[in-house]
Amino acid sequence: MVEVDETRVPSSLAVIGHVGSGKSTICGSIMFHMGIIDKRDAEKLKKEAEDSGRDSCWFSKIMDDSIDEKTKDKTIEIGRFSFNTKSKRYTIFDTPGHKNFVPNMIMGAACADIAGLVISARRGEFETGFDR
Repeated sequence: MVEVDETRVPSSLAVIGHVGSGKSTICGSIMFHMGIIDKRDAEKLKKEAEDSGRDSCWFSKIMDDSIDEKTKDKTIEIGRFSFNTKSKRYTIFDTPGHKNFVPNMIMGAACADIAGLVISARRGEFETGFDR
């Protein structure tokens, strides 16, 4: 049995958006800056990202758990992490964006209190997402 922390109000956020828009990178960045990932693990992930030719996306590697996610650079399962502040306990859900994994994204969104929609800022990418 786990005791409930009544000193902090729980709050959860699902990060949703199209594949490749930066959801996992944002989640990994939050984890790194909140101190959830230590510098040694960060260096290891940077090296892995450099070896795969995607050195600018090393933050997204933090959220990858399975071999498929690491090799394909796609979120398949919902990534989850938590951190505390003085008044809140935050849980962040990193959801998949690929159309084959929409049921997993819906499950992550259903678990959260709020959702943050991530939209690519690259020229033409936002518009391309609406074209057939």
